[in-house]
Amino acid sequence: MSLPGAVEAQSSQFGVRGLGYPGRALAVRAIGTGGGFGLMDPESSQNPAALASVQNVTAVFTITHGRRTVENPAGTASVQDTRFPQLMVAGGVRPLPMVVGISFSNYTTRDFSLASSGTIDLRGVPVNVSDTLSSRGGLSDLRIAGSYRFGTRWAVGGGFHILTGSNRLSLTRRFDDPNLLASRQRTELSFAGVGLSVGVTRQFGPNFAVSAMARSDGHVNMDRDSARVGTIDLPYSAGLGLRWRLSPRLDFGGQALFRTWSGANSDLLALGGTGAQNTVEAAVGAEYTTDSKQPFHRPLRIGAHYATLPFPLVPGEQGQQFGLSVGSGVRLAQQRAGLDVALEHVWRSEGVYSENGFSLSLGVLVRP
Repeated sequence: MSLPGAVEAQSSQFGVRGLGYPGRALAVRAIGTGGGFGLMDPESSQNPAALASVQNVTAVFTITHGRRTVENPAGTASVQDTRFPQLMVAGGVRPLPMVVGISFSNYTTRDFSLASSGTIDLRGVPVNVSDTLSSRGGLSDLRIAGSYRFGTRWAVGGGFHILTGSNRLSLTRRFDDPNLLASRQRTELSFAGVGLSVGVTRQFGPNFAVSAMARSDGHVNMDRDSARVGTIDLPYSAGLGLRWRLSPRLDFGGQALFRTWSGANSDLLALGGTGAQNTVEAAVGAEYTTDSKQPFHRPLRIGAHYATLPFPLVPGEQGQQFGLSVGSGVRLAQQRAGLDVALEHVWRSEGVYSENGFSLSLGVLVRP
């Protein structure tokens, strides 16, 4: 199979294999810093302990539109997609120093269209055919989480994750002979699983904080058209982050994440895939306050991130990506509403496969 010359509404070609392209569970504020503040950000879904920073009932909605240029042995294509990768609602439990929240984020995305051509024999006569395999869907992460603050320095949190989703697959075969009708086969893969996460944040004075998280996602059951076909192990995850206030106007953040995706290797190989490999992620970013009297009014955010990808396109290789981000935002109506925006330029590669492009993310915040 090879990619067609032009495809609409397609996610990354690096999401064709395995369970798809992995999500990052970041709000737009954190995306603007390259993900460097992800484990500290209460609007993101990476660390349940970060919810302790929510002071009022808060709802956040995120939309992302991406455009990319894809290169592979089949040629070059321009693709685009629009996603809603993050939704979060959280609020305090009075009079306890506790915050609870629910979030809905993208775990993996598997939207693609692949095309190939060849010749088959029909009753001894060679006939040219064109095949198109399309997939729509992925896995979503519904998290129910809470965080409890101990004094002014410690916060701990835990989350329960419901992992669910589907891949709607369609294979269409067209014949060059106009006397032959096209054929189409459809199937649906559905997934279901649960996971647990824990996290902690520690404030060392007013200018420095450290966060850590650990997560186990167990496995997902996979059904094909309502019939069980197997299970796939999901990764353990561990992360460490820091936030350092270098000056009253400048904050620096960084973090690293490790996921044991190799646990799914044997399961995916048994299902005919190319396996899976462990991944690492690293991100750094900064936020500069342009107006010290209104710190949430048009701050400047910049950042960079690097990550390896779990599902190889070619056995024995591993994809990687690098991204640069910039963002800002405003708060309105006495900080009861707000908008955040982030622009990210990402490069991905694995052997002869590569892509680069831009993603524009918009986040809407409401505090009723």
